[in-house]
Amino acid sequence: MHYKQELTAVGSAALDTIETPHGKVEDVLGGSVFYIGAAAGLFAPTNIVAVVGDDFPFDEIEFLRERNVNFDGLETAMGDTFRWSGRYHKNMNIRDTLSTELGVFAGFEPKLPFGAAEAKYLLLANIHPELQLDVLEQMEEPRLVAFDTMNLWIETAREQVLELIKKVDLVIINDEEITLLTGEISPFAGASKIIKMGPRYVVVKKGEHGSVLISRDDPPFLCPAFPLAEAKDPTGAGDTFAGAMMGYLAATDDLGDFNMRRSIIYGTITASFTVEDFSIERLKQITSDDIEERVRVFRTMVEF
Repeated sequence: MHYKQELTAVGSAALDTIETPHGKVEDVLGGSVFYIGAAAGLFAPTNIVAVVGDDFPFDEIEFLRERNVNFDGLETAMGDTFRWSGRYHKNMNIRDTLSTELGVFAGFEPKLPFGAAEAKYLLLANIHPELQLDVLEQMEEPRLVAFDTMNLWIETAREQVLELIKKVDLVIINDEEITLLTGEISPFAGASKIIKMGPRYVVVKKGEHGSVLISRDDPPFLCPAFPLAEAKDPTGAGDTFAGAMMGYLAATDDLGDFNMRRSIIYGTITASFTVEDFSIERLKQITSDDIEERVRVFRTMVEF
């Protein structure tokens, strides 16, 4: 794919220790920006903005340079990299956080290099909304701003979350979060409330049940998940979905209804690779051709 625009993504960089029914890994790449970079870089040049400690294994992310990912906004600070540890249940929709050590992430103040600030597509991945607002002010003239959040911020920084919603074009949220934010059980009713606040689009993620795109001006689009016999590790699937979706939109620079729908498909398919192995191991291996082949298979599943 010949890209038309670049993407900037701001979020967390972490080292994860993950246990699932399929095994355990320690100090593997985690945090939103590496999943986003590995996914979005397959579509368009991607600037990642985050912070790591001086203990970070940079050789682990070298492959991203070959995937059009720019590290100018990846800051190294004295101290330990943010670490997260979690255990998934047999039903991997349920997980327990065992430990969170913020390290240098606690003092993170995102600074956008010039090239990153000029990008036309911006993905505000899941970090404190105050930092997301700061990043938004540093951007020159973005064409599409996407915003991701989580229960913690909706509960503890609600006013800032609502302020952001008024300023962005696309809200990416899961079904639990949309109920917490709007009080609506139905994702369609919840998305309708959010769109009245300002955004043009809402994407509601429903895990293994797929996702829904609700637009201000167009009919809703329902996208099932790609069926997999076995998922090893769901960590980062949501960030992969958002990264691939935004990477596809930056590459095509087309915000028409059908291209928005296609971006959801590409997000879904790319995320389906992520869960096949721990961390970003599976994402390291895939190519654009692998994604296109799975999109072709997916198309045969939903045609009628």
